[in-house]
Parts: sequence; C-alpha cells; structure tokens
Amino acid sequence: MTSPEIDEDYFYQRAETELELAQKATHPAAVRAHYIIANHYLDRVYSQPDANAVVEAAE
Repeated sequence: MTSPEIDEDYFYQRAETELELAQKATHPAAVRAHYIIANHYLDRVYSQPDANAVVEAAE
C-alpha cells in the first residue's frame, strides 16, 4: 500500500507533466485534453483527506 504523500507527489508530478504537454501542443483539442487531464490529477492531489484531520460527525 502506498502512503498518501507518495500518491500526492505522483499526482502532482503528473499534473505538471500534463501542463507542460498542453503548452507544447499545437492542436486545440490536444491542448484541451492535456488541461483536462491535469485538472483531474490536481483534483486527486487536493481532494485527498488529510491524514491528521479529525473528521467529526454532522449533528
């Protein structure tokens, strides 16, 4: 099993790579696709629950 920090690093690096590819792409559809993929990776980075956070039940 991988740790959340490793997953965050991987997803962040993949997002960076997709953003670089988007900037180098010449076809508008390719640019759009790379930005969409980068957005999904960033969602994975920033939507993961913090391991140290305390989750309280809604009352």
